[in-house]
This record gives sequence, structure tokens and C-alpha cells, in this order.
Amino acid sequence: MKQKIGLVLGIAVSLILISVGLSFSQESVMPEGGTISESPTEADTQWLWGEVASMDTQKNELVVKYLDYETDQEKEIAITVNDKTTYENAKILSDIKPKDTVGIDYTVGAEGKNIAKNISLEKPQGTEATEEGITPEDLTPKTSVE
Repeated sequence: MKQKIGLVLGIAVSLILISVGLSFSQESVMPEGGTISESPTEADTQWLWGEVASMDTQKNELVVKYLDYETDQEKEIAITVNDKTTYENAKILSDIKPKDTVGIDYTVGAEGKNIAKNISLEKPQGTEATEEGITPEDLTPKTSVE
């Protein structure tokens, strides 16, 4: 009798462990055609930070000089701007000038073009305060002599 109870308990525990293992496993389903199409995702988005070397507002393109951290060399990259590009600290592409510092999130398009998703114009230190009507002198602490 003890053997039958032990056998039933052993089978029950085995079934429970198998069902738990199956519930945590992932099944990859291959779509028809046998290939998984890759669409641009957040993982495909690349980022760079550098100085604007030149601009072509007719082509909606800017060239940015940046440091390639893998090779430790300065490189240049052409970035294309489209109607989906968003801006920070600028309203349109013509607000950005050569020698400005920018941070750019971009993806590589089908033709190999780098397409900007977001361009963040870096403002010089102290610019934010003067735009709001506050001068840098207003921000310096005043000492009182007693």
C-alpha cells in the first residue's frame, strides 16, 4: 500500500514540475515564409553626441563630428532630418548652426541613410537663466556682512 501511495505522489510531483517548467518556457513561432521580419525598435536606435560640422537645409541634412569610443578616433556622420524628427532647445533645423553641440538619437534607414529621431541642441551654461529674464548675477549668492 505504501508503494502505491509513493508511486502516486511521485507521479503527481513529476506532473506538477513538468507543468511549471512548461509554463515558464517560451515558444518561438516562425511566421509564414520562414523568416522573422525585423522592424525598427528602441534597440535599433543609436545615439551620438558631437559638434555640427556643416549643414545643408536644402537636403535636410547635417554632418556631425563625434568621437567614436570604440576606435578612440574623431569621425563625421551625415544625419538626415525628416518630418518625424523632434527637437529639444530648437524649433526647426535652421535653428541649429555649425559649431553647435548636439545629441542625436537616430536609426539607420533601408538605404543606409541615418535618420534623426530626436535632435537635442546643447545650450551654453547660463543661457537658460537669461532666457527667463534672470541674469547670472541674480544666481550668485550674496553674502551679508554683520
